[in-house]
Amino acid sequence: AFAMGFVMFCIGVAIGYLLVFPLTVRFLAGYQLSEAIPNIISISSYIDMFFTLILVMGLLFELPLLAWVLGKMGLLSRRFFNRYRRHAVVVLLILAALVTPTGDPFTLMAVFIPVYAVWELGALLVPKASGSDA
Repeated sequence: AFAMGFVMFCIGVAIGYLLVFPLTVRFLAGYQLSEAIPNIISISSYIDMFFTLILVMGLLFELPLLAWVLGKMGLLSRRFFNRYRRHAVVVLLILAALVTPTGDPFTLMAVFIPVYAVWELGALLVPKASGSDA
């Protein structure tokens, strides 16, 4: 579990660093309320945003491990994932739209697809409790 948690955290950090953070910085650098107001990003806010985003993405990718542990404890079943999959897609798309700095569908999907993959991985890692759970 420790090795899996470490690998998943590293994958989350890599996706945050290579995909989500550059998209966010590109948006913030080009965003302007008015021509009269200069867009100035301080090094402090840049570093805070970087570390927060990287940490959140790393922790987000720990969710399959959490699902596995909760499944082993009997608190979470595959039936939950099967029953709420459609709800999860809608909620995850809304969250990706809120997190995504731009309005184009490519950036939205670039954020949504890894997060949805984490949901599905969590569903696969939850042990089957009975034959009717699959």
